[in-house]
Amino acid sequence: MSVGYFRKGFKQGLLYNIIMKTQLYLVITLLLLLNGCVSSIDPNAKYYNFNLVLNAAGVNKEEFVSHIRQNIQNTNDLYIKAENYLILGRVTNDTTLVDVASDYFAKQVEFVKDREQKALLYETLASLLGSKYYHLRAAIEWKLLDNKFRYQLNKQLAMGKMPKLKFETSEVKQNYSLLKENAKELRIGNSDFILTDKDKIVSQVDRVTRDWLSYQIQEPKSNILLNIFSEGLTYPKSELYPEIGWHEGGRVKEIVAKLKLERDVATGTIVAKKGGKWYAPNEDGVFMFEVPIDKVSYPTLRPFSENLAMIVDTHGMNMVVSQAIKKNATVVIACCDHPGKIKAAKYLSDKGVKVICNTDRFLPLIIGSGANVLGSAPFEYENDKILFGDRPVTLHKGQMVVVTDYDSTKYALWYYDTPKRYFDKLQEVTGVNLNVTVVKLNDFGEMNNVIKVAEKEGAKVIGVRVFNRDDYENVKAWLEKNINNKAILFHSEAYPYGYMIAREFATQTSFDDINPVVL
Repeated sequence: MSVGYFRKGFKQGLLYNIIMKTQLYLVITLLLLLNGCVSSIDPNAKYYNFNLVLNAAGVNKEEFVSHIRQNIQNTNDLYIKAENYLILGRVTNDTTLVDVASDYFAKQVEFVKDREQKALLYETLASLLGSKYYHLRAAIEWKLLDNKFRYQLNKQLAMGKMPKLKFETSEVKQNYSLLKENAKELRIGNSDFILTDKDKIVSQVDRVTRDWLSYQIQEPKSNILLNIFSEGLTYPKSELYPEIGWHEGGRVKEIVAKLKLERDVATGTIVAKKGGKWYAPNEDGVFMFEVPIDKVSYPTLRPFSENLAMIVDTHGMNMVVSQAIKKNATVVIACCDHPGKIKAAKYLSDKGVKVICNTDRFLPLIIGSGANVLGSAPFEYENDKILFGDRPVTLHKGQMVVVTDYDSTKYALWYYDTPKRYFDKLQEVTGVNLNVTVVKLNDFGEMNNVIKVAEKEGAKVIGVRVFNRDDYENVKAWLEKNINNKAILFHSEAYPYGYMIAREFATQTSFDDINPVVL
């Protein structure tokens, strides 16, 4: 970043403080003059592994870098250039590229009018330049936004102090009980809720407005909703189904198109580490919701220290709590494949928010809680409203149910354990024992093994994930054989094939209802 440009920005900062006529700002500014404003480029990057996700997902790094370079060449947008330079610098460990990114971010902040965006850009510059000065600028913006937590956080960092953070790190409560004497039946799929154009939906950023893993970089608050992500790089066009879309982005895009309701994203979440684990905060700045390490390893991270960072590309229910409540969301949609995300889902439900967890691997943790949380539940649009859920299926004590699990280290195959996870917890909470047969998958494309067992055992109910064409074709053929065959769907609604089968067989499919009725 050029010295001249920095001095210009600094003079503007002093003028801004004088206009504010607040002794606090003047004192802090004096401290900055005494202590210096910039330490070095990306000083805290050394504590993070920004190639973790690329390596885990098996991404070709050379190809990834090539696409990011193309992004830089193909845009004149200051912010998009900045983000791409940052990603490039991080994955290649080249701080000169991070320096270029900071220059573009600094130029972009001059044109931003939205205070939240401006505050996040100042925090970005503070992170990349090791700058107390930009923490001060961020503190001022958060003060004007009446965000006391972020104001105090940045004020302390501007003064060279590590903030004193509050943690509440208990695990999600699981000891719910729906035990009923002489119970003989369970009804699942009754749960539902309705959205109208009066609702306000808040989502995560990742796989909604941005997807850095597939080079789709724009401003987090962009009006352009994405609906095809990294699958677009490897799947044949015939299997992409853009008219349906993928992940949270595909579902949000359809909901907003049908209802024209207000939409926002939760971006810029602060995360802090304690006891070797990362946590995101509630609306009062209490760090409660565990965040898995891969999400703190995105190359778009803004680290403030070894134990404190800001996440732009939020991913998970655990990262949307604070913003959802402050933005008065009535419904939230985000990933729920981690216990910390389920704790957040329950927390938001307790605050009166409707929660959508299409990616629902750990949702069984709160079976019986009464939370207003829906997992892989389909929705229907009618009469200017959307109805989620309401797919009742009755199960009898001792009934045969065939469910999937997995037995492999293959990347992302673990989501197929959700059905077993659900039915294990369902029986524990309700006391109604079913005859559950587990089929372990060793790879994708093995749904025929599940169907073979169901047919051999004469099972009329299966618990499955419908993710790809193989899942879809096998489950569809089985449902077509007998109108009494039922499929309980898990981790399916976020994907085109799961979306389709839930609508093609509306009377033969249900979802992972966490509020079963014991009869």
